[in-house]
Amino acid sequence: MKKIVITAVLFFSIAFLFAQSHSHLSNKALTYPNIEGYVTLKADLHIHTVFSDGNVWPTIRVQEALRENLDAISLTEHLEYQPHKEDIPHPDRNRAYHLAMEEAKDHELLIVPGSEITRSEPVGHSNAVFIKDANLLMGNQPELPFWEAKKQDAFVFWNHPAWHAQSPTGNP
Repeated sequence: MKKIVITAVLFFSIAFLFAQSHSHLSNKALTYPNIEGYVTLKADLHIHTVFSDGNVWPTIRVQEALRENLDAISLTEHLEYQPHKEDIPHPDRNRAYHLAMEEAKDHELLIVPGSEITRSEPVGHSNAVFIKDANLLMGNQPELPFWEAKKQDAFVFWNHPAWHAQSPTGNP
């Protein structure tokens, strides 16, 4: 009986060690060829952190982008939707961008200033990237953030157009 217990303990100890070896730290970097006459950039322009409905700090998003060999990211925190605001209040909606910039300063990763404009249908969720100040996009009227984004020469695009929660009757 003692041999069986010792063997079982050794087996499960070794299995436990191997189970812990899985890590995302060694993800294979994304690589894409350039098209003749163009430079291909790999970017993720719709990322959230704890400053809206994500679960990680902005520095972690930068580290993830570096591991994935991305060229650019934009931390597009929701302007209005702030599920962590009791734990992480942040009156400055540019804070995630500034933290990411600091983390990326010694790397060749472009941090694009951006924000997610979250509205009810029919407007839905849109990202404004290449903005100058996310705080100025705050406002109660549905169109105000879009006008402000235009004033800031931002590029605005519609997020997840086929998302059922946003458009249950289908795409417009």
